[in-house]
Amino acid sequence: MNDLIWRFRFNILLTIFLVTTFVYYLPMRFLYLNLVTPHHGATATSNNSMGSMMMPTASDIAKLPLKTRTGEISDAPFIISPDGVKEFRLTAQEFRWEYQPGKFIHAWGYNGMVPGPTIRATEGEKVRVIVKNELNVDTSVHWHGVDVPWQQDGVPYLTQAPIKPGQEFTYEFNALPSGTRFYHSHGADHTTAAQQMDMGLSGAFIIAPKDKEDFPAFDKEYTLVLDEWNVLAGGINSAIGHVHGAGTMGAVPDYNLFTINGHAFPATEPVMVKKGEKILIRFINAGTAAYHPMHMHGHNFTVVAKDGNLIPKVARETRNTITIQPGETVDILVDANNPGPWMLHCHHVHHATAGMTTLFQYEGYEPLMPEPPMPDMSAMMMPAGQMDMTESMPHTH
Repeated sequence: MNDLIWRFRFNILLTIFLVTTFVYYLPMRFLYLNLVTPHHGATATSNNSMGSMMMPTASDIAKLPLKTRTGEISDAPFIISPDGVKEFRLTAQEFRWEYQPGKFIHAWGYNGMVPGPTIRATEGEKVRVIVKNELNVDTSVHWHGVDVPWQQDGVPYLTQAPIKPGQEFTYEFNALPSGTRFYHSHGADHTTAAQQMDMGLSGAFIIAPKDKEDFPAFDKEYTLVLDEWNVLAGGINSAIGHVHGAGTMGAVPDYNLFTINGHAFPATEPVMVKKGEKILIRFINAGTAAYHPMHMHGHNFTVVAKDGNLIPKVARETRNTITIQPGETVDILVDANNPGPWMLHCHHVHHATAGMTTLFQYEGYEPLMPEPPMPDMSAMMMPAGQMDMTESMPHTH
């Protein structure tokens, strides 16, 4: 009897081992080697209809223009067209993005920046956005949380043909409703939306209420766009080689870099305040997979809007931590009543130490000493053929 039990247990363990090896370990090993093994002479070329990409090498990426930004995200410039419409231009481009001094990642972005410029309009105002595609893949733009006509929704093959490389597409709609909204690529088709967003194609869209009395008063406002990345050696962004889709091996990347407005701490721009001010902070989670419980030191705050929609006064919460899921926006109002240099960070602490940290800083108050730069996560990536997946990688955040 005991012999039968031991044989049964052995067969169960053997089955688990075989399933783990052939269903998980070997496919993941194959995927990893394909992601990190340089394809010499390859460029980031694609099949536009499917969006499948060949992984570029570090030398390919080094040839791309280096883009950076100092200070806050700029507002998108506009003109008032002869027909009275507020007209913006967005250009989807490929470049290297500097997320910390001397550290960069292969990115796609709008108008040469990550995130893209902030589009601002007033509730009910008619806007026109002309999008030019300078990528070598098809793309599109979706207006997240904006009540556009269905033909302007930016979903390839559902509401429009994808924008081909070198082509333009004009979106036109009334800016409704008011609140914190954003825009992002919806891919070349539904299988590449996550890929293109993970490459950096997103930006804020703020619609001011027509009646200012409908919104709580504030002295300053800040928009913080949250995002996640998987950076490999040489600045390679593994999103360009991702296979996305439910149940697909490797569908969710192993993110190792988390940014606020395209920068990683300590290169993030602080939220600068004065005592007595009321500060509105608009959080936008433009990432595709990670949630972020944003926590403020030294202060509690009032949650005044979610998904851009104003919360009635009787339902507003006082918090010091608020979680923003992928695709969500949250507005908080902070009374600046406790002077000092305070941390504002994601309380998924791995995200915070991998970049998603900034300061809520009063004028005249400086940190006691400079913060050391975060580790170079791409340096932790071993060359192909040297990684033993049975051993853990260094735990640096």
